[in-house]
Amino acid sequence: MREIQKKVLYLHAQNNVEMRISKLTLINWKNFKKINIELPYRLFIVGPNASGKSNLLDAIRFLRDIVKQGGGIQEAVALRGGLAKIRCVAARSNTDITIGVVVNNEDNRPEWDYQLTFNQVGGGIADLRVIVKGEFLKNLLTNEIHINRNIKAEESEYRRGFTHIEQASQNEKFKSFVDFLGDISYLHLIPQLVRDPKSFLKTSKGEDYYGRDFLEKVQKINKRISGSYIKRIEQALKYAVPNLDKLTFRQDEMGIPHFEAIFKQWRGQGVKYQEHDFSDGTLRLIGLLWALQDGTKPILLEEPELSLHSSIIMQLPDIIYRLQKKKTGKRQVVITTHSHEILNNNGIAAEEILLISTDGEEGSRVVAASSLPDVKSYLQYGTPVGNLLVAHSTPKDVNQLSLQFE
Repeated sequence: MREIQKKVLYLHAQNNVEMRISKLTLINWKNFKKINIELPYRLFIVGPNASGKSNLLDAIRFLRDIVKQGGGIQEAVALRGGLAKIRCVAARSNTDITIGVVVNNEDNRPEWDYQLTFNQVGGGIADLRVIVKGEFLKNLLTNEIHINRNIKAEESEYRRGFTHIEQASQNEKFKSFVDFLGDISYLHLIPQLVRDPKSFLKTSKGEDYYGRDFLEKVQKINKRISGSYIKRIEQALKYAVPNLDKLTFRQDEMGIPHFEAIFKQWRGQGVKYQEHDFSDGTLRLIGLLWALQDGTKPILLEEPELSLHSSIIMQLPDIIYRLQKKKTGKRQVVITTHSHEILNNNGIAAEEILLISTDGEEGSRVVAASSLPDVKSYLQYGTPVGNLLVAHSTPKDVNQLSLQFE
């Protein structure tokens, strides 16, 4: 019965939907020598430290960084420290890097098939430069091929330093696909960056929801909409943060924006605090609840459980699902996690979980939780699978770690 209920929730999440990435292909990308995976509307990615959870999300961010204003493939590679930091160490004779995505439309039908292959030229006294080795884009509904570049293409080395999706002169006919990539958002909020008011005055290419520009993002949104978001966050925080009475967002005399909270105390008059006084958990919860409400295109979440009480962590899948239901179209949410509290949630289906495991020198593998026999067995008897999946991702002989300090 429990598995049937989860399947109903999973299937229901496929209706009344927004555009999403339904398939992701990676070749020689960071931890992954070659993977080809499916992505549902809500996806939980589990794996040990350094297995590639963040790097899997970063492949999607990479495409976003190519098309965003001021971006491009040269900038996207530079932000990541150069091609040597991107290429999988298991790459041998073939050193090209490939990222491919299939994007489904609002009717949940595959519409766009895109693949980008790139490498670099130069070295020695010449500067290294990223070049496009292949680029392909097809509309799967009309069968029209919009981009078809390959290594044999008669293009100058200069022109091959740019993708077609980043060039306004080239992408007019597939702008909906480019706009979709550009609207993908990411959250891994670092409380220390939110607390530092000077960070609001700094600019840094590549910063996106780490915290440095979080307050600026809140400030820029329409006040009516932001007020609605903050009111909902305030109501939620009253159940999560003891004695919180009110949450507001305002500018100080220097024009720097702040979150301000009023906490009840025994004298009857509330005490005001700003974000630099908030705990890490409070700041991360505010950022998470804001990000989930702000936007309709895919959002990538890094370990949302950090600094949060286990009673809150257990409810995160339900919060995500309820906010997905409130959208005109359900938003794709992709989450990395180590938390068995999240994965034990009764509403998560096995089809919504991917497990990353390391394969030694051959890079990391990605398997669907639904393909694991012990997971199937647990679900058959209605047993939560969180502890089991975390055990799957536990490094071999990790119990020897503490013994090294005797």
